[in-house]
Formats: sequence, C-alpha cells, structure tokens
Amino acid sequence: MSVKSLISTGTRRETRLRIPTWLKPVDNGPREIRALDGLRAMAALSIVVFHTLHAVDVQSNPTRQFMGNVFWYLPTGVHLFFVLSGFLLFLPFARAILLAHPLPGLRRFYYRRALRIMPAYLVVLALLAWLPTADHIIPISGASILTHIFMIHDMFPDFNREMEGPFWTLAVEAQFYLLLPLMAAALAKVVGGSRSLKRLLCGIALLLALALGLRALDIGLVGGMPAHTTSGFARSFVLITMGMQGKYLEVFMMGMLASVVYVVTVEFGNMSTNARRRLGWAMLAMWCVTTVLAIPSIRYGGTIFSPGESWGVGVLIYPLVVGVSYASLLLAIIWGSLVIRWFFETPPLRFTGHISYSLYLWHVPVLLAMIPFFAGVPLLLRLVCTVPVAYLSYQLVERPFLVRRRSTGSAELRAPAPIPVPVLSNNSLPTAMLRKSASITDRQRKTG
Repeated sequence: MSVKSLISTGTRRETRLRIPTWLKPVDNGPREIRALDGLRAMAALSIVVFHTLHAVDVQSNPTRQFMGNVFWYLPTGVHLFFVLSGFLLFLPFARAILLAHPLPGLRRFYYRRALRIMPAYLVVLALLAWLPTADHIIPISGASILTHIFMIHDMFPDFNREMEGPFWTLAVEAQFYLLLPLMAAALAKVVGGSRSLKRLLCGIALLLALALGLRALDIGLVGGMPAHTTSGFARSFVLITMGMQGKYLEVFMMGMLASVVYVVTVEFGNMSTNARRRLGWAMLAMWCVTTVLAIPSIRYGGTIFSPGESWGVGVLIYPLVVGVSYASLLLAIIWGSLVIRWFFETPPLRFTGHISYSLYLWHVPVLLAMIPFFAGVPLLLRLVCTVPVAYLSYQLVERPFLVRRRSTGSAELRAPAPIPVPVLSNNSLPTAMLRKSASITDRQRKTG
C-alpha cells in the first residue's frame, strides 16, 4: 500500500472517530459532577410535561382529579433550575472566599454568562418576533422586543409573557447573574482573611433574611394597592423588586448554601465518604418529606402581580420551602452513594440535561405550534419533535459558544481546587487540618 493510501485511510479513520465525538454534547470540564446533568434534565422535563398536559387541557378532565396538585407542582422545575444556578455559579466564589483568594473577575464572569444564555435565547426571540403566529395577531412592539433583549420584561405586565411564557424565568436568571458578584463581594468583606465558615454561613443567612424581608414588603405593598392600579411609586417598586411572578432570590440562595457545603465537605475533604453517604440518605428523605408537604400547598406558589390581592405568610414562605426541598435533593445526589446517583447519571438523562437549555427555550413554540411549520402536526408528534429541535439548537447555536466559553475560562475554573493550609482559628473551618492532597483526587470526583 502506498504512502498516499495509508494517509488517506488514516484520515478517514480519524474522521470517523471525530464524528461521534462531535455528535455528543461537550462535557462540563474536569470538575464535572455527572449526576447534575440528570438533575438538570429532571427540571426541564417536568416543565415540558406540564406544558404538554396543559396543551391537552388535562386540568379540565378526569385525569386532573387523578393527578391532583401534582400537575400544578410540575412547574417548580423552574425552582430546581434556580437552585442549580445558585450552586454552580457560586462555587468559584465560595472557594475564593474560604481560601482568602481574590474573587473571580467581573468581566470574565459576565462574559461567560452572556456566552452561555444569550445566543440561543436571541435566536428564539428573533424567530418569535419575526414569524406571524396565532399567538401574535397584534404585531410585537419595539418596546416589548427591547425589554426582552435587555431581559427586564418580567417587570412589565404588558410584555411579561407576550413572546413566550417561560421567557420570564430567563429574565430572573439574568438578574441573578447581575446580583451574584455583588453578593459575593459583600460576603467576602464579611469573611475577610479569616476564611471563617461560620462568618460565610452567617452572611448568607443575612442575605436570605433580607430577601425574605423584601418579599414581605412587596406582598404588603401589593395588598395595600387599590385594584387596577396602573401607576405610582409602590407599583413600580414592586415590579422592579418582585416582578410579575417573583424574583425567587431565596431559592437561588439555597443553591449558594449548597455550594458552600459541597466545597467544605467534598473539595476540602472535611467529611469522610461514609459520613457523606449517610447524610446523602438523610437529605433524600428530607427531599421526599418536603415535597409531600409542598405539593398540597402549591396554591401559594403560583402568584401573579395583582394590585389589591391579599397574600399571607404562605406566599412568603412557600418558595423557600421548595428551594430547601430541591437543595436537599442536590445534596443527596452529590453526597450520596451510587444507589442514589445512578439514575441521574444514565446516558439518556445526561444527554437531556446537556440540551436542557435549548429544550426549555424551544418546547413551547413547538408544542403550541407557534412556529408555522408545526401547524397541523398532531400534538404527540410535536412533543417528539421538541428533542431533535433542541438538539439542533444545541449543536448549531449553543455548542460553538460553549466551546469558546470554555477557552476563556479562568485558570481557577480549569485547575483542580487547592487544599488550604492548616487553619487554627476557632472561627475558621471546623477542622484543625484541611487534609489530603493539594488537588481533588479522582476518588473525590467520583464520590462527588
């Protein structure tokens, strides 16, 4: 065989090897917690199932009687997304604060966040604004498009769900991104150079109290407004701080709290594997209990800004209960044994988790035939089509920016986490020696 033939054969073989790699979603880097992909899939699928059942009007037929409040609890997959965001985004800040290192840079943080959510979002936004659909008999206004581009549409009653219902959650998510570095800076100021876990937890508790206090103030202002109020300082204040459905900052903070616990117990090695596994089962039991308690009270979770509406303590506390529930599930998975994690690490669920953002963006336009191409297609077939549409969106729109985002990641985000030097202060991390090696071992990654 000639040299030219050998080169040609080798090239074809390399191409065949590259194609399956390209078809698979990109991984999440050396610190990847595989089971979280499955948890992300659980969040997205719960919302897809809800909108599918809603499309067949299940709330008005006997199936509704069988499902009870479980049907209305499915949209709390949004809360799970918020918990996951708080957990993953606060991790580098938690490490930096507990190691007394500089916080991640603002420009890099915002740039990476923009690369993550904006490309796919803007594609769907442009398509829905341009295509004539039954939902948009009246042309979309320029003001509505601008509020969506700047992701503040959840503060405007006329624009909140005008383009697509789930878009309001992206506005809230983007506002979390703006607030997180500010909250982290405040927490770093509280902790200072002490590396005190106690101070960090107290700081998060204080932020949580402030978030609940703001929510209580908003609830009081809404109840004190005359019905059909269309202007005034109180109305503007509530729409900025609470939005049309709520900002759910307390839910996001449950994820932040879970990230601190993860860094201390897993990355810094302050808890044995056996102890983590026992606590994992306890957290799984807590998730089950809180979910059973939360489902019958879902009426407290579906609030929409309505001047003059009287909301009680249930509306104030309910999002926090759901946030605690999903944070418990998250800790159960990252602490738990393979028995707990295996389902969330199965390839189909991990695949769905990787494309979950595109699935979340596209499922409503496909299910409700907001895109003319799907008009007349049976609902079941539209439901099936949500996955390939999401996969195409992931590959063609998300993936190129994910790769670019990965290439701009900071050294801190790419490198193994260092284990700090011995800490002897009474206010510091609760062990005299933060042990083990100078990086996260393969065993720790596997059990994490």
